[in-house]
Amino acid sequence: MENVILWDLMRNAWSRIEARYKPALNQMVSRSKLTIREWMLLIATLTFEPEDTTPSHLMVRGPYTSSDKYLAGLEKAAGAGYLVRVGDGRYRLSEEGKKAVQELIRVAREAMTPPGNLTHQELSELAEQLNKLVNNCLEAPPPPDSWSITLSHKLMPPMDPPLPFIEQSISCLKAYRDDAHLASWCSSGLSASAMESLTLIWRGQVYTFQELLAKLYFRGHPDVVYLDAIAELRANGYLTGSRNNIKITSEGIKFRDQVEQKTEEYFFRPWDRLSESERRQIAGILEQI
Repeated sequence: MENVILWDLMRNAWSRIEARYKPALNQMVSRSKLTIREWMLLIATLTFEPEDTTPSHLMVRGPYTSSDKYLAGLEKAAGAGYLVRVGDGRYRLSEEGKKAVQELIRVAREAMTPPGNLTHQELSELAEQLNKLVNNCLEAPPPPDSWSITLSHKLMPPMDPPLPFIEQSISCLKAYRDDAHLASWCSSGLSASAMESLTLIWRGQVYTFQELLAKLYFRGHPDVVYLDAIAELRANGYLTGSRNNIKITSEGIKFRDQVEQKTEEYFFRPWDRLSESERRQIAGILEQI
């Protein structure tokens, strides 16, 4: 069983589990004064405890979003009473905020009803195997650093009932993939905005500067940031063409391919400790989800 196939099964299973709890989550979010993205900031704040939360903390895992965007979200949550300002740009959960985040997590996990075709024993076996894999990642030497997965692991529930544990285990692996991806390109010297712009062009998702701006509007950067990003990529020989016809060069493709290869290498290295029988056991249960 190849690692890539097994990871695809995990992501598909995670999406199926998410579909089960998302209606309950959306209902709770709709009754609040915050968007789902702002609720995610509150969950991140919970994982940073006992440290304060700042835009700089949030930008370690999500360097593509602007500091101002993060600050605006934190300020909005503080205005709604969920966060307390403890200094310039520094926040902590209020008592109300901590209770609200814990309730959000509880509601989501209670809505994770298991598929009818799987027994409790089968789901428990999957939870145990995923727990081993997550621990392999936590114990693996760098690269990558285990910053994101360590924070995600703080939210691990008890192993029983198994489905919330399975969901959070896969979330931990997604966080470790973020760690791996960051390790694969941060030493290149490219800015985060240049890296994200190159990725969208490499994937064939944008072909013009206006398409790039529209795609990344939610990041909260002014247009000039992406003008600078395009100029940076041109200076490295990764892009050519006009604003209305941006083209990736062979050097750009080579660099971005190498980033992807390094990401896979770093991410899947701890998976080598799984035996073939363990892989097939995990795959068999995931396919039923």
